[in-house]
Amino acid sequence: MFEKIYNTLKEEKAVAVIRTKTYEEAKEISIASIEGGMKIIEVTMSVPNAPSLIKELKDKYKDICIGAGTVLTKDAVDECIENSTDFIVSPCVDEEIIKYSIQRKVLIIPGLMTMSELNKVYKMGLRFIKVFPGNVVGKGFIGAAKSIFEDISIMPTGGVNKDNISEWIQAGADCSGIGSDLNKAYKSNGAVGVKEYCAEVIAKVKSL
Repeated sequence: MFEKIYNTLKEEKAVAVIRTKTYEEAKEISIASIEGGMKIIEVTMSVPNAPSLIKELKDKYKDICIGAGTVLTKDAVDECIENSTDFIVSPCVDEEIIKYSIQRKVLIIPGLMTMSELNKVYKMGLRFIKVFPGNVVGKGFIGAAKSIFEDISIMPTGGVNKDNISEWIQAGADCSGIGSDLNKAYKSNGAVGVKEYCAEVIAKVKSL
């Protein structure tokens, strides 16, 4: 059912995670990321009017995969679906949100830190999960998880950047989310900085 999105995540291997305090900054960073070569954008719900930005980006960039991050309520799931989101990301294992997303037939990628949580979502039928925060859990978790759950796909987020994304992929990550470094690039050199940063990320992952 979600094979196309799964394939896009695995092929592109990098997601631009957008987390800002203003709509305009989020829009600028999103567009700069796309212009830098990113094919997957995750707009977190901490961005003011995030669902509207998802819709605006989807309308403008038909071939870009746009998801919603930090989704914590059923109302937020509904709002994101109504605004054409391609996938839902949660920072934690929230059974209510997972079951509701499955019911609404939208791809849900929950964040987790332990084997017990992975086992729980695996039993619920999920095969794509997020490891968060990646820099706390560590790269070793990915190989260990895949040795037990062989058909699971894993996306670490938190602590992933252009300098270490290759290490995460080599450790078994199918895809990685990059967030705070995009904000740093934006603050230091605006949209141009973000575009250049993303171009470097894409070059790194494509060279593997």
